[in-house]
Amino acid sequence: MNRVVITGMGALNGEIKPCTVFDAAGLSTVRFGEIGGLDGKNRLHEIIRRSLGDMLSDAGLTSADISACGTDCRMFFGTLLARDSAYLEHSRSGADTLASMNEFAVYAAELVGVRGSVDISSASCAAGTTAIGMAFDFIRNGLCKCAVAGGAEELTQIAGYGFNCLKSLSRDVCNPYDVTRDGINIGEGGAFFMLETLESARSRNAKIYCEILGFASGNDAYHATSPEPTGEEAYYLMMNALDDAGITAGQIDYINGHGTGTILNDSMETNALKRLYDGAERKPFVSSTKALVGHCMGASGAIELASVLRSMQTGEPIVMPKLNEPLDDSGMFAVPESIDMEYALSNSFGFAGNSACIVLRKWVGE
Repeated sequence: MNRVVITGMGALNGEIKPCTVFDAAGLSTVRFGEIGGLDGKNRLHEIIRRSLGDMLSDAGLTSADISACGTDCRMFFGTLLARDSAYLEHSRSGADTLASMNEFAVYAAELVGVRGSVDISSASCAAGTTAIGMAFDFIRNGLCKCAVAGGAEELTQIAGYGFNCLKSLSRDVCNPYDVTRDGINIGEGGAFFMLETLESARSRNAKIYCEILGFASGNDAYHATSPEPTGEEAYYLMMNALDDAGITAGQIDYINGHGTGTILNDSMETNALKRLYDGAERKPFVSSTKALVGHCMGASGAIELASVLRSMQTGEPIVMPKLNEPLDDSGMFAVPESIDMEYALSNSFGFAGNSACIVLRKWVGE
């Protein structure tokens, strides 16, 4: 099988602050992970355009280079809503949802010159990670030579009110994995990556961020919105990803957890982590990017992967500013001054049990 590396990335995310995109006065919070300075009528288009543009530049490629690959380059696009605010206000049918997802995915493919197939992952809040994992599977199995993969989501009023109805919103700024956690802050953003075979990357002397070692996806088949509480399925998901990667849990230096800040998700995920590292002498540092940028729904896994790669390059840990009383006292949530991250794992757990996990190794050459 082919070895698969990431050779470019572009990401755009906001910060948790009082919402200006829509009137949040009727919600349990006014704080959302909002990106400043976006076009109010075309937010999602701009998120996709800017993050893809940065990805191309970072990879040292142009849309003409991608187009020259023909059908050997595919697009894998992850999203939950794939909607802009104006469209949602006038949408009346479920069929419109599928049409809209296709519209934005094809828009992304056309921007970067992808001429291969366009594959869409709508696996709820695991969509971004699933899209990247799908690209990895296709390339390593020789179904294409390279791929553009990631996810994008816009902050919309319907998302705010939807999570408010579920009583899932934090009253202030979310606090993942803390005993005092009370919910999430919905966010927005996008992140896309250039994936290609190691042979292809070497042939063009590309900068390599990391090698993708393993991927697993699953579904706990438990409930439409609540996770399976014991964490058993999340445990097996991580084990499957590690087995696919050919490494052990003890080799992982960092885990970027799904860490939404809700009562149910964080306790479930902590249970799974405890089981994974039960009796282990060496435990990884665990944190959640959502404490900084909010929960970007279908784009969250892609945005979080970008944060992992940045931390991998800089050695700066991804911190959770409000974490004071962690659910687990084994040291997994203790923030190191710096982190030497060779192996990393990133989790995504979504509604209806959708889940995905990806394993990375920092590229240091061979």
